[in-house]
Amino acid sequence: MRRLVLSLLLAPLLCLVGLAAPASAAPVIQEFTVNGSSTDLTLQPGEELDIVWDVTSTETPTVTATGTGWSGTLDPSGTQRVAGPEAGESLTFGLETTDSTGTTSATTITVTAQDEPDGVTPPPVVVQGCTVVVPRSDSFDYGLAYFGDTEDTEPIEAGTYRASSLTFGGTIDVTIVAEPRADVTVADGAVTTWDVPSGEDCQSELFSVSTAPCSFTVRNITGSPIEFLYGDGDAERADGQFTLAPGQQRTVKTPRAALLAIGLVGDAEEDPEFQILDVRVPQTGCDGGAVGAGGDAWPFPTNAPAAGVTVAEHDGTPAWLPVGLLVVLGLAAGAARGRASR
Repeated sequence: MRRLVLSLLLAPLLCLVGLAAPASAAPVIQEFTVNGSSTDLTLQPGEELDIVWDVTSTETPTVTATGTGWSGTLDPSGTQRVAGPEAGESLTFGLETTDSTGTTSATTITVTAQDEPDGVTPPPVVVQGCTVVVPRSDSFDYGLAYFGDTEDTEPIEAGTYRASSLTFGGTIDVTIVAEPRADVTVADGAVTTWDVPSGEDCQSELFSVSTAPCSFTVRNITGSPIEFLYGDGDAERADGQFTLAPGQQRTVKTPRAALLAIGLVGDAEEDPEFQILDVRVPQTGCDGGAVGAGGDAWPFPTNAPAAGVTVAEHDGTPAWLPVGLLVVLGLAAGAARGRASR
């Protein structure tokens, strides 16, 4: 009987409890980031900011942008790009959300801009093994300096280069110099020069040479055609020029005890590969007896076609180059300054 009376008394209360409205959950800020960061951050002056937010709620919330960096009413989720602070300044970016019951959630991120430096540091030239990467810059031009003379440079465009193409097969010292443009001040202590690797470590192996009395034999050891030149590096003209197919070899008679051999693979304007080699040719036991380099007793013709070399046309001049080998190297330097192909 007591149980029956108790149940009758409690029944109305249980009904009231069952009919009560559920409590409203506070809006939840699922995401709020500035440039991908959910915490305070420091950036370069004037950098643009990308703000991302996402708010969830059991009801449609009111979302408001607060702080010194932005303002206004927002959708529950979205993105917005705004201007960042100037040098040495800070901006706050807040997000506040409120539902119909007045329940509020809020968060804030502070963005600070670095102070302007006393000068500008050039983007660095990156040397990776025997590969050189010259960067792009709005404040600096880059140039090639030869033999340490950084006051006299020749321009080089941004791109990726073989070290061997910049150093003419690793035979000379080359430095890349960052030169500030007008009204640009270089930051104290900034690095502005980078040495290009040279020497045998970065020299391409394009051909092999063997010698015999009064002659040498050159062989292409690559999978590409080689343009081959040889002669006195101080002369106005090369002794000869010809093309070797992959695996091809050729024997050349020469009166020179010492000569310069140059192999070139690729377009001279498209970051070519170089090999440059000093060749010593014995000048004893030759037909007609021993002679000195270029001596009058030399019995063989000195021009390439008569020496058994196929005529190679160069600007209409058979075999002989219309310029000296050093000028050829200068043309190669100009090619290195052109755009990189890789």
